[in-house]
Amino acid sequence: MRIAKPVIRKIQKTFKLLPRQICLISGAPRSGTSALLEWLGHQPSVSAFQESRILVSIHRFIEEIHRFKDLDRDSAAIVSLARQLVLDYYSSSRTLIGKRLLVDKEPLEPIAFPSKEYGPFIINVKRLFPECKLLLTVRDPFATVWSMAGRTWGESLTNMETKSFTIEEYTENWSSCADLLLQYCSDPNTYIVQFGRLINDPENESRRIFDFLNIHRGSSFQPRQTNEIGFSNEEREKILSMVQPQLALLTAQGISDLK
Repeated sequence: MRIAKPVIRKIQKTFKLLPRQICLISGAPRSGTSALLEWLGHQPSVSAFQESRILVSIHRFIEEIHRFKDLDRDSAAIVSLARQLVLDYYSSSRTLIGKRLLVDKEPLEPIAFPSKEYGPFIINVKRLFPECKLLLTVRDPFATVWSMAGRTWGESLTNMETKSFTIEEYTENWSSCADLLLQYCSDPNTYIVQFGRLINDPENESRRIFDFLNIHRGSSFQPRQTNEIGFSNEEREKILSMVQPQLALLTAQGISDLK
């Protein structure tokens, strides 16, 4: 007899039958985060959440704690409660029994993070889940900015009109995300997913990601054709002048396979 999903979710919540590992996919928007999540979500041992926003919301909650003395004094206990709230949300939203890895995706985009608090967000996720694995994606800035400029933002918010940003603002976003990536590139619980490797050498890059996440017998990433970039020479020069410092630092760290 097949058990109804609400019953299964109640059982897994009551007995805390959750995956042993949590992973966050993040990085600049349009840098391959969605393709990475979709691929990992097809692995039998993985449960994938497409921008659940629970981590963004809890991040805001934790930031508010530090505004008030009484709450700040009890911050460790409150963070523990917040961790349980996140886990309860996941277990109430999806059947997780039999899964070894839970993956959520939160790109560092200007609507979810209007104050550009990208670094504090990652810090708070690590406070909630010190054992959390991070997959930080990085892609060629021209392709990333071109893709960002091709869409509007804000569809996930309540009672808010969608909006677009300037090329300069998108480029600043890429640079900020690159700076954050440089901070975490030597962290043992972080893997830097270079978009070029994923597209040009999917079998070996898939194996490296599987090794990092302890996924066994998974199917390799299947690349898709990417769109042509239509920037003018003047726009390219402007973008390059803004991202050149980060590109040089990434290259110095061996992170250069972005296209």
